[in-house]
Amino acid sequence: MSSCAPREARVEALGLPHRFSTRDLRDAVAEQRGRPIVLRPLSTLGAMDAPCGIRLETPDADPLFYEELDPGATEADTHDLDHHLHRRVIEINDCVLALRRYRQTSVRDAAAAEAARRGTAGTPEGDAEVEAAVIAAVVEAKRAGLLLDGDEAPPAAGTRSRKGDLAAQTAWLLLVADAHARGPVRENAGAAS
Repeated sequence: MSSCAPREARVEALGLPHRFSTRDLRDAVAEQRGRPIVLRPLSTLGAMDAPCGIRLETPDADPLFYEELDPGATEADTHDLDHHLHRRVIEINDCVLALRRYRQTSVRDAAAAEAARRGTAGTPEGDAEVEAAVIAAVVEAKRAGLLLDGDEAPPAAGTRSRKGDLAAQTAWLLLVADAHARGPVRENAGAAS
């Protein structure tokens, strides 16, 4: 059993839909705990060692204090959740970029063939299945310390068109995450390569 299993079980017990908002998550956790979660901004501007959030428990409610953004920030970063989402997308893309030397064309080709066999080739879902297979192989190669054997696979389909578009990048990463969780293309491509 993986170390994530208890956490995944707790998340599954919340009964959230496949795609959910932070409000849905807050409401589900509040319902499970039997008391409301009250969000409050926490002004920590300029403090280097301040917490990014604090959660308290009271008999009547669970106050959740979150880091307040700099009031001088631009309109696009005025929403705390958008800011964190943007940071997370950048971090994921930076990891994909840093691991590109492990991207094997043979894995990509095998995954593309499997997507074609399943009838998803050329669709966003099929492209995400191929990318999920490549990323899974990249992670395994990195962990094993294996250097690239063959040609480096190019970036995922549509990478350039999504550049700078947070909504498109987020939607793409969600498709890749879904494909990774399902895993049949990844498993079959791994067996083929």
